[in-house]
Amino acid sequence: MSDRRKANPDFDLRLSAISRHAINVSGNWFLWINILFSSFILGRDYFSPAILASGGYHPAYLLEISMGLALALSAGVIFILRMAPDQQAPWLSQLTRGTMLCLSGLWALCFYVFIASGDVKIVFSFSALLIFTALISLYFDARVLLSFTLPIWIVIVVCNFVYPTTLTALNAILYVLMAALFESGRRILRSWFVLAIRREQENADLIKQLQLLANRDPLTGIANRRAFQLLLDKEIQRQQQTGSSLSVIMLDVDHFKRFNDSYGHQAGDECLIKVAHSLEKATRNAQDVVARFGGEEFIILLPDTDAGGAEVIALRIKQDLQLLAVEHKSSPVSPSVTLSQGIATSDSSGSSSVRLIAEADAALYHAKEAGRNGWQHFQR
Repeated sequence: MSDRRKANPDFDLRLSAISRHAINVSGNWFLWINILFSSFILGRDYFSPAILASGGYHPAYLLEISMGLALALSAGVIFILRMAPDQQAPWLSQLTRGTMLCLSGLWALCFYVFIASGDVKIVFSFSALLIFTALISLYFDARVLLSFTLPIWIVIVVCNFVYPTTLTALNAILYVLMAALFESGRRILRSWFVLAIRREQENADLIKQLQLLANRDPLTGIANRRAFQLLLDKEIQRQQQTGSSLSVIMLDVDHFKRFNDSYGHQAGDECLIKVAHSLEKATRNAQDVVARFGGEEFIILLPDTDAGGAEVIALRIKQDLQLLAVEHKSSPVSPSVTLSQGIATSDSSGSSSVRLIAEADAALYHAKEAGRNGWQHFQR
């Protein structure tokens, strides 16, 4: 498990976040259980007072106070959880954790009254029901679960020896068995919970990787044609709202077939990778998008850029590629790799993505006719 966590550093954060959400959801249900149980105890004491009058010390007022407080506290916290505007707020989980600790003390006081008054027949069955209900509700957070159950357990075990009965030895064995069953159940449920979160995290990572692969060119690592088309459509929608300019540059590696024939396809792939990195370096910010359009063709999206701004980028691309100086002896244009560029600009009137790409492609064709290693603007 440690190796997997090292491989996925987000796992602990995700587990903690889900645990905080889970304690608000399951804690809400457990608070309703506390209301039900405390109401039962109060009703039992009210309608059958003779049950607790069988002998011994009978501090009934402590029972009424503890169960009344448990009922009021549970109802109050449920109301706060329901009315909170942000159900994911961290303070809600802190409130639930603190409430569980307070309820634990109140239930410990309740079981003390039962044992001190000689009413021990209800203690084991009722405490087991309460503790295993807590296990179902809080198994994913060991600290909260143990903070609720341990005080109850300690009070019951100690009181069984302070107020001895004929069932003391048997009770001790039963509580040991219950503790072993409780801990084994907690470990199993916790392992299932962690496994479910890990599987969910792995699935989320896999989906993220698949989305990345679907939007990235596998050779160069830059955006692919599909991703570029989606981003271009969004930018055109934004342009129609803001009235800003939008430019596209389509680029083609000059005489790339000759490059492959001379240096081989592996060298050709390395050339395309270097060109892609050079294009990304020439862009201005994260809003400019460089994509591989297909084969040796690339395309650049330049939001908020007019024709003059696009020409500045085109010049920077040409200069950066000259500095890169990838050898291309079989090129009639230059001894190093060069690019032809076609620029298309959409003004405030707007244009469709298909039309803008077609215009950039037409400008690229004119740049090739003009001798390559340069750029041309599309003229409407």
